Amino acid sequence: MEITLRLAGAGDLESLVRLAVVFRDHLEQAAPSADEFRTWFAALLRDPATEFLLACDAAGGAVAYVQLRYRPSAWVAGVQAEIEDVFVSPEARRRAIGRRLLTQAITRAGEKGCRSVGLTTNERNQAALALYEQLGFTAERTRWQGGRQLWLERPLGAG
Repeated sequence: MEITLRLAGAGDLESLVRLAVVFRDHLEQAAPSADEFRTWFAALLRDPATEFLLACDAAGGAVAYVQLRYRPSAWVAGVQAEIEDVFVSPEARRRAIGRRLLTQAITRAGEKGCRSVGLTTNERNQAALALYEQLGFTAERTRWQGGRQLWLERPLGAG
């Protein structure tokens, strides 16, 4: 499978929505809806602090994507990148497409002057963890009073 990587633009909205719906279904979640994805991806595609990298097949069809978000941070004395989504469609898996997208995302973050790049994944996703570790990601951090750092979330009402 011949694959080309490129930045997504406004014309890629429907491809991103299609991939995100497959990703949502893979995660066995009912939401967001395709319309909700469409609304938010359209806004994110206009956001200068967000980028999407697409992997496209020889016919130009999108088969995978990575979402990158950039933000200033006082704690790293510069800009941090967060890889928010990594998804490869089932028919394109096991072809190193995810690795290529992640490598390109790391390169993009470096080009933008980022001091670090981070991501979250489920601790039971052994294949993803192995790939992330091969690419230099680690969960090891300085412990404060012996405790681990946790990513916590609190849902807020729809706005």
